[in-house]
Amino acid sequence: MDAAWWNRAHAALWRIAARDDLLEIASRACWTARQTLPPLLAHSPTTHRWTASNALLLGALDDAGITNLLARSENCLILPLALSILELALIDAGAATCMLSGSLAQMPIRDFGTPVQRNGYLNAPGTLHGALCLTEPLPGAGAEAASLTGRMSFAGAAVDGQPQLEIHKRGRFTSHMDFAGFVLAAVEGDGQGVRGSGLVILEPNDTGEFDRGAPVRKLGHRFASTTNPVFRLRVPAARLVGGFTLEQGAVVPRHSHRILLEPTLRRMRVLLAVMTAAKALETVHERTRFGLGGEDLDQHLALANLWAAGEAAASLGFSAARSNDAVDLSTETAHAASRLAALLSPAAKLFSSSALPPLLQRVATFTAPGDQIHSNIQARLVDAQIEDMYMGPAALQRRLVSATMTGAWFLTQFSTWIKEVRVRAPHLPKAGAGTLAASMELWLWTLGRLRQTCDARGAKLFCDARQGVTFSMADALCGLLAAHSMAMDLDQWQVRPQGAERAIFADLGFLAAGQVAGRVAQICTDALCGSAERFSVSIADQRDFMLRRAGVDRSLRGVADARERIAEFLRVQSGCTAG
Repeated sequence: MDAAWWNRAHAALWRIAARDDLLEIASRACWTARQTLPPLLAHSPTTHRWTASNALLLGALDDAGITNLLARSENCLILPLALSILELALIDAGAATCMLSGSLAQMPIRDFGTPVQRNGYLNAPGTLHGALCLTEPLPGAGAEAASLTGRMSFAGAAVDGQPQLEIHKRGRFTSHMDFAGFVLAAVEGDGQGVRGSGLVILEPNDTGEFDRGAPVRKLGHRFASTTNPVFRLRVPAARLVGGFTLEQGAVVPRHSHRILLEPTLRRMRVLLAVMTAAKALETVHERTRFGLGGEDLDQHLALANLWAAGEAAASLGFSAARSNDAVDLSTETAHAASRLAALLSPAAKLFSSSALPPLLQRVATFTAPGDQIHSNIQARLVDAQIEDMYMGPAALQRRLVSATMTGAWFLTQFSTWIKEVRVRAPHLPKAGAGTLAASMELWLWTLGRLRQTCDARGAKLFCDARQGVTFSMADALCGLLAAHSMAMDLDQWQVRPQGAERAIFADLGFLAAGQVAGRVAQICTDALCGSAERFSVSIADQRDFMLRRAGVDRSLRGVADARERIAEFLRVQSGCTAG
């Protein structure tokens, strides 16, 4: 598949074709990924330790200006990072993780830091790379835990009278520690000299023990630095991000670690979603670049399914990136933008990590074990499993989505989206707008009935205790959001039947909507009717549900044809490339 064609189509879909600044960032990241990474990957030793090859890679990212995007971005922050991380992840996810060393730890300082902290740790010599130490030694703890095992206590005053803190912190699976110039550690006060929680900046030259930690043995993200660090340090209280106050003789951080981390974790979920989506897109590109290796229609159809899901995942990821940037840019609409970003960010990560790996595994079955393409796909699957655990596992993302999707603002917004899709449906006959609208209506109607349904004792069917219902509806919503994002991108691109580029992407949009619609129909049926013995559904509701589901089924007419056209397109592209 021609790379120039591929890049033009994505620039149009992801709405950056008119943004010279973003195109330049993507081009620079692409050149670095394609020219620098392959020789390093080919000659680097297979080890979990940080090596000279890894250091050369990091230096190349620095030289290309990819690791200091945050410091150079005044407003638009996540889109440049998402474009860069996608280009690097197409080649190696570990390299993409290294790129974040110049952004992840700086984000809380950029958002909440004092002027002195911003001047000292954003694009300052020696602090280009930082580490964010959140996860605690015990599984299940971390940024979302009720308490932190990292502790800070009052350690007296310095000569100048400034309060000092004693920091004890053990990290687990912490990225970038091998080369970090500073660390942001989540800690909690001892309740006496220090009250509350916060993030504290640690430096290698601080008094005490700054142990970068033993390397973590892992199968994926080979080029990334991952260790279990240990810190026992004495630092000034002025290192607390955002500053502190003195209340009744105790040091109290101005912001808790939860408040400081919320924007960063929200943004990181977007970047991880894009990183995982890159695996699907690169697999499709790789399979056509080196030939599909046969005329087996099943493998062409499997690759078509992966391509459609990968494009939908990328569209949702970039939609979430735009919503996060809108939070930074907006003033009057900041609250609305923040709520939308809070939903789309975990939804993007959940859809990428749950929908794409099974499709990747299916494509892998058509490759010969031991050959290079098979090994590449297996490596991407391992990387996807690692990415699934960053920023909290799938259960956390489902919890965040399910807690948001019943809010009045979202239900109003979702209804508006349905109307917009219905209006656009006649103009996008091959892009699945009708299928998308029908499945969105079925999901919304089912959610309303689930929230009203009770058993004989008055127990709700839709409640936090019944995660089999709430989480499955969250999964269905994530698929709908992905298909909706792709449909809106196609509408923005003004897809029409003429033209090979737009026609094939119209089919991809239809297939993505069809995949989601089938899944939504099954989830809604299970959720509403699966507990019928305890939660009765009226005859009227059953009839209404059957009519709505039948509407979804009717809207799928032609989706198999779209899949076959995509498969034929891939077969031809593979033949042309291989020839």
